[in-house]
Amino acid sequence: MKKVRFIVSVFILSVSSAVALSQETSPNNAYTQSVTREVLVSGFPGNAEGQILELVRYTIAKGAKLPVHIHPGMQIERVEFGILTYTVVKGSATLKRANGTQEILSAGQTTQLNVGDSLVEPAGMVHFGENSTASPVILLSASLLDAKQPKAILINP
Repeated sequence: MKKVRFIVSVFILSVSSAVALSQETSPNNAYTQSVTREVLVSGFPGNAEGQILELVRYTIAKGAKLPVHIHPGMQIERVEFGILTYTVVKGSATLKRANGTQEILSAGQTTQLNVGDSLVEPAGMVHFGENSTASPVILLSASLLDAKQPKAILINP
């Protein structure tokens, strides 16, 4: 009987620890709840000290509106699936449409990015995206970011 109580006690402690850990590692904010960030490969270039180079697949949930944010370095992306509504709040971004047409998106402008469209986001450009469709949006992104900073820094506009 003592052995059974011991096993049950260990099990309960294990489960409570796992629940506590999962709560600690799941930050509760709008960005992480609506975006899955899958790092496909990363490295620290020798000629870009303090920077991390990453190839990432972002999946943005249906109906998600991301908070206004910046990135601590340049990020480029291409829409692989879905339609992303994209707004520049401050600064400008360079767009290249799937048909090869290039555009500059300036502060206060919004556009829809479709499959095959790509985007260059310079460091510190204030922006946000929204998936107003019933399907997820998938972006393939490469970035060269400050390794000591969060990948996305939320901004109060």
